[in-house]
Parts: sequence; structure tokens; C-alpha cells
Amino acid sequence: MKTTDNIFYQPRNYNTISLWKNVTKDQWNDANWQLKNSIRSVEQLKKVIKINTFQESEIERTIIALKNEGKEALRITPYYASLMQEDPFHPVMLSDEKAKKRLDPFFWQSVPTPANLLFPDTGLEGAMNEGSRSYGAAYQRYPNRVALFVAENTSCASYCVHCQRAKSLDCSADVNSTEINKGLFYIGYNKNINEVLVTGGDALMISKSRLQYVLEELSMIPHLRTIRIATRVPVVMPMGITDDLLELINISANKYNKGVDKYVYFMTHINHYQEITEDLAIAIKKIRKHGFTIRNQTVLLNHVNDNYKTLAETFRRMFWIGIHPYYLLQCHKEKGIVHFITPIQIGKIYMKHLQGWISGVTVPRYAANVEGGGGKILLMPSGHDTLNTGSNIDDKISESYATIHTWDSKTMFRYEALGRTTREEFENGVKIMDEFIGRKGVFLPKLIIVDKEGKHVETTNRTKLPTLEKMKKSKLLGYDLFDKNMPLTNPTDIADELEKQFKNSKYCRKL
Repeated sequence: MKTTDNIFYQPRNYNTISLWKNVTKDQWNDANWQLKNSIRSVEQLKKVIKINTFQESEIERTIIALKNEGKEALRITPYYASLMQEDPFHPVMLSDEKAKKRLDPFFWQSVPTPANLLFPDTGLEGAMNEGSRSYGAAYQRYPNRVALFVAENTSCASYCVHCQRAKSLDCSADVNSTEINKGLFYIGYNKNINEVLVTGGDALMISKSRLQYVLEELSMIPHLRTIRIATRVPVVMPMGITDDLLELINISANKYNKGVDKYVYFMTHINHYQEITEDLAIAIKKIRKHGFTIRNQTVLLNHVNDNYKTLAETFRRMFWIGIHPYYLLQCHKEKGIVHFITPIQIGKIYMKHLQGWISGVTVPRYAANVEGGGGKILLMPSGHDTLNTGSNIDDKISESYATIHTWDSKTMFRYEALGRTTREEFENGVKIMDEFIGRKGVFLPKLIIVDKEGKHVETTNRTKLPTLEKMKKSKLLGYDLFDKNMPLTNPTDIADELEKQFKNSKYCRKL
């Protein structure tokens, strides 16, 4: 297999970036320094990446508009910003990733652009409607598990512009103690609940005292067996993962427990292989050293990872450092982020063609988190009956409404993943982003075009379904070819040659 020993993406040297040219190593590796010096303005941003005056003004315009909607639009840790390429509009990527049609994945995920203001009527705000299924800070969609929101005067170390909770999570997000206590009470009250997700936004962005309190209270609940810690800190600020913090989690989660220890594991959020750095690997090694498992939820994002090779590299590289790919999630139809949505049919094709070509434990489950609190539904192999496809998922794209089947045996006949817009609005949006990016062909949102009566006309990427034959997959995944189409999968095919070389190897001499 043609891989290098170094699987890590190399960030830029922070001292070569004007904003941090005088920063010491000790400062850089201090999580508090990272938080205090997070990028919050375009003035700071333009000292890190190349943006022209027009791009600067457009980003500023977007930030102001989002703030007027009650959203905290820009917050990037220096570490995560250092992963951005100097020219994010002309990224260097692996071969076969169509770099000419892409922007830097860190830029797309963390910097608000005019795209976040386009197609305002296509998505809902607060599409998950979490308040409709909550008691206090506890949010429940399944019989045996809940999410417990514990945000304390902040939400996340770095803000993702594709976040499903962009409206509700900002620098002032704060869940008061009464709401947390109500949530803890409910978890203790409902004896069916044996698993809880401690989340924030980010569970590791709260004070150690609040984290300790929550975990110790959970440790007292006898029917609770599993605690998940939801965090993106290892990805956006790996220096925030310390032995002291991990020891606090380890001790607190079972401090008052009687009987079998509660199983504690971490949930991370990696969307692109370039997020997998040596610093991340060090943080993951610390977590594993303390006995915790780490699982990951990747979101399928147009313009970021909607590429066969990108997904394959992301899944297998995270597994190589000890993170288990768990879910590949369909992007939500949330207001302001519909340009991130990739059609389900494309996701299905990629997942179908990953099977067998990379290890099964590195292939996550492809699912949609249904709006309105319906929970996750598996998109493969069943659960989503795409319309207009016949029997072969490679044939056509999901254009319109489809039928989905939820975990609790409910059927939804009018589920639609893509946003809808008029041709005029679509073309105007593309024109705005072409001007912002500085070239055509990069920004192509996947939307359903409708006429004046709201009737379906076409899907914008109708003719762009991926094709992946054996030879192409072998090349994309870096395999040496045994014949014209396939890598070697059966050693008996070359038994004579193997026997000859074995007799001359050290392994034969050892016998």
C-alpha cells in the first residue's frame, strides 16, 4: 500500500504567521492562552490568511448580519486557525480531490461567508426543536438515553459555521443550575435511562467545578451505566486535554458509584483528514491512557468532505490514531447552512463503495438526524427509500420527497434532505459566491429548483453522480494493483513467488 509513515497533516509554523510571530511555545501550548487569543474579528483573521479587501468586507458584512440574528458568528482558536492554508481560496490537497473546485476545509468550517446568508427560506431555525422533548437540561429522543446540556458562559472553543445549534450556542450560552438539577433529577427518576451524553455545546468547555458536580451526581444514579463526553476540544484545541482534566473525569464519574464501574467514553467531531495532526494524536493518546474509548461523528459536508478519497482518508486515519468512526451524519436543513448539504444519494454511493475497500471498523454508519426530534435513522442499507431510483442506488439522485422509517416504527413519507429554491435565487447565490471566491465552479450548492408554484423542476447536481469502478477505487485508496483492476487479495495467486521469496527471508532462517 502506498502510504507514508507520517499520516498527520502538518500545520503552519505559528511563528511564521504575523499575528503570532512573538508567541512562545509555552503560550501556544496553554489552553487558556488559546481561548483568550481566539480569532474574533476580521482584523485578526486577515493576519492569518490571505483575503483581499472585497473578501474582507463580505466576511464582515456576514458577521454583522449573523450577530443581528443573535448568532455569535466567529470564534477560532489560534491552533485551529494555524491549520488553515495561507491562501484558503487555492488549497493544496491530495491528488484526485479536485482542489481547483474546493476551498480550504478549515476556512469553510469556521469562517462565515456570504453563503451563510443565502437561501434563507430553505431551512428552519432550530430545526431539531429540542425544547419540545426536554425536562430541564435533559433532552430525550430514545427510551434509554438522554442528552444533558451543561453549557456555562460559553459553548465551544471554536465555532463551526455548519452547526445545527448555531442560533442557540454563542459566547453567552449558559444553562443555569436549576435546569441542570432538573435534568439530573429526571435521569434519576426514569429508570429506563442507562446512558447520558454530557454536552454543551462542548462538555469540556465548562468549569472543572461544574463538570465535577455533574459527573459526581451522575455517579450516584444506580441504573445509569454509561456516560458520554461530547467534545471537539481535542480537534480544535488539543492542548486543552490534560492529565489533570482526564483524572477528574475518571474519578468523578464513579466517585459514588456502587457495583460495576460506569463506562465513560468520548465523542469527537472530525470532518476532514487534515484535522488529524500530531497534536490531536497526542491528545487522543492521553485520553486512551486514562482508559477512555473515543468515537467520532463526521458530518457529510458539501465543499468539505463530499469526496470518496477524502472520506476514506478521514475514516482510516482517525482509526489509526485510536478514534473509532461511529456515524457519518447527513447535514441538517438548518437556516443558513443548506449550502453544506450533500444529497443522500451521493452519500449512499460513497458508503456503498467503501465497503470491503477499507476495514469494516473504519466505516461508520450513515444516518440522518431527523428534524423535530425524530432521532437518527440509518440511510444504509435501509430506512430511506429514495424516490425515482429503481433498484440501483448508483442510477439516480434523490430529487424530492422520500420515505423514511424511524427507530420507533414510524414512517415519514415526505422527508426531504435538500433545500428548495427558485432558479433565480440559485443563480444569484452562485454569482455572489463566484465573486467572493474569485473564480467560478467552486461554489455549487446542492438544491432542488422549483417553479413559481413550488413544483420540482430539477436538482442542481443532477448530472454529477460519482462513478467508482475497481481500478479507480484502487488508485484513490493508494493500493498497488495485482492485475488491471484489483490489488492482491488472495496469496495463493502468487504462491510460487511467495514461496521463493520466503525461503530467502529472515523468517525462514529463524525456523
